Amino acid sequence: PVDGKTPELATVIQFLKTWFETEHIDRGLLVKEWAKGNRVSAIQRTESGANAGGGNKTDRNPDYEHTLDTLDVEIAMATLPMDFNIYELPGSVYRRAKEIVKKKESPFKEWSAALRATPGILDYSRAAIFALIRSAHPEFYHYPGRLQGYINANLTETDHENPTEEALTAARHTPEKDAVEEANRQLAAARGEYVEGISDPNDPKWVKTGTSQPTTEPELVKNVGNGIFDVSALMQNSSTHGTETNPETTSNVQVQKADSDEKQAGDAVQAGEDDLGTGKEAVTVENQNQAEAQQNVPESQQEEPEAAWPEYFEPGRYEGVPNEVYHAANGISSTQVKDARVSLMYFNARHVEKTIVKERSPVLDMGNLVHALALQPENLEAEFSVEPEIPEGAFTTTATLREFIDAHNASLPALLSADDIKALLEEYNATLPSQMPLGASVDETYASYEQLPEEFQRIENGTKHTATAMKACIKEYNVTLPAPVKTSGSRDALLEQLAIINPDLVAQEAQKSSPLKVSGTKADLIQAVKSVNPAVVFADELLDAWRENTEGKVLVTRQQLSTALNIQKALLEHPTAGKLLTHPSRAVEVSYFGIDEETGLEVRVRPDLELDMGGLRIGADLKTISMWNIKQEGLRAKLHR
Repeated sequence: PVDGKTPELATVIQFLKTWFETEHIDRGLLVKEWAKGNRVSAIQRTESGANAGGGNKTDRNPDYEHTLDTLDVEIAMATLPMDFNIYELPGSVYRRAKEIVKKKESPFKEWSAALRATPGILDYSRAAIFALIRSAHPEFYHYPGRLQGYINANLTETDHENPTEEALTAARHTPEKDAVEEANRQLAAARGEYVEGISDPNDPKWVKTGTSQPTTEPELVKNVGNGIFDVSALMQNSSTHGTETNPETTSNVQVQKADSDEKQAGDAVQAGEDDLGTGKEAVTVENQNQAEAQQNVPESQQEEPEAAWPEYFEPGRYEGVPNEVYHAANGISSTQVKDARVSLMYFNARHVEKTIVKERSPVLDMGNLVHALALQPENLEAEFSVEPEIPEGAFTTTATLREFIDAHNASLPALLSADDIKALLEEYNATLPSQMPLGASVDETYASYEQLPEEFQRIENGTKHTATAMKACIKEYNVTLPAPVKTSGSRDALLEQLAIINPDLVAQEAQKSSPLKVSGTKADLIQAVKSVNPAVVFADELLDAWRENTEGKVLVTRQQLSTALNIQKALLEHPTAGKLLTHPSRAVEVSYFGIDEETGLEVRVRPDLELDMGGLRIGADLKTISMWNIKQEGLRAKLHR
């Protein structure tokens, strides 16, 4: 026990658990460390088997677990040329150090091998490690023996928790506010970009070109820190403000060479030539593909450049980042953390391999709709496709279709029915001469024969009038009589018979429009209506076209929009939420990128609403639920589970 005090039960359990997990040979060292008050979780050793330390209190965060792997990151950062705050590491420096460790670049590789072999190396402060590396001759790492001798002679420290001023100075610890900016400038120069004061202006890879600068013009773009830039001075001198630039002079600016085989569009105007006859010197930049807009070009003719977002977001605050750009950016979001808690396999499938596609649901769509109406109502039309209103007079149901067909049929001139045609045919048949009956007996046949015209009475007088001879004469007469038309069959069959006796009437009937069918499926009725009125609007077709032509937008029904508008109204009328949503300093969908201090992971967050309260920024999230049967007192627990 430390200071003879009885330890707590949890401490005893933690010690026993660590003791059992420790190798037998290291248990003695573990007991010594715990007796000194250093509750180490394991005894770390170098490759040679010596104790690597790690039990002493150092200048690092007390919650920070210092291991040989974290020592490698500190070694890599110490080999970088720029100065920075070694206790508040810039994100760009940390990422560069991780890259050096991963690629095992020199001189990190040699320093790591030497320091990892040093007994008790984890007990030394971060300042001591930085001072040791940054004070060494730059060529020491080429000679392992000389490097190890330098480490043994110079790695000395008495108070690991409070480094001396000399050690901090040798470590080039710069806690000033501009340390992050200076580190970023150094890294930019290392990437090959031209940085004033660091890059060599006489390097042949730079091309000197003339650019125009006002004689007394202040800095146009001012860095105010945290990734934010003040461009108010630049906007004041822009063409959109209608101002004219001052007389210009030429100064040399370094521009990196850009190899291009493309043919330039038009000839560049050389310096000293009068461009528009104004007497002002026109200045151009070589290898420039687009002509610069002149000061006197009307605003309507100038095209605003599209906002270009970086492929990698440095730690800081960003405004106006599109939703799709934010979700594709670097850093872990809260949604990804939640998915990782479900299962790392699920996280990998959804966010890395992307084999699990995020499916939309009505609940999610409603939440997004409420967010848009409450936070950015001006973006409603760009993100959502609202169900079109059904115009008055549009056909919606089968009943409305039948009603239209009945009205159309009633307006048509009446057609001859089958009964009407049959009556005309029978009337015609009645005017025809009737045929002579053959008779059932000789007397009846003789009576019919006597009624025949004389030219058909072919039996000579004085000869016997046989029944067969008389019937032959009757049949010959009947053949000469006009045949009656048929009076049975369908309407079309009767029309064919009517055409024989009255073709003009049938032609007039054919000119009349046929009535539409009132039976069949809904699709059949729609086609029937279209045949007489192609411009008519059908609700089903209107809604089908709306569903098919989404253009990547979220479909919103009229009912959903009405519900969301009611929620928006309730939010704006709420005494607290309304003030937040209508606050004059509100900012919507502001994105933050940073690095988690405990894990070193890149993270990102995007509050729904941000308020600037005199320099203090407050973030707020708008939550929607679809649970209608939850008790009021249990709502907070559900939302923050």
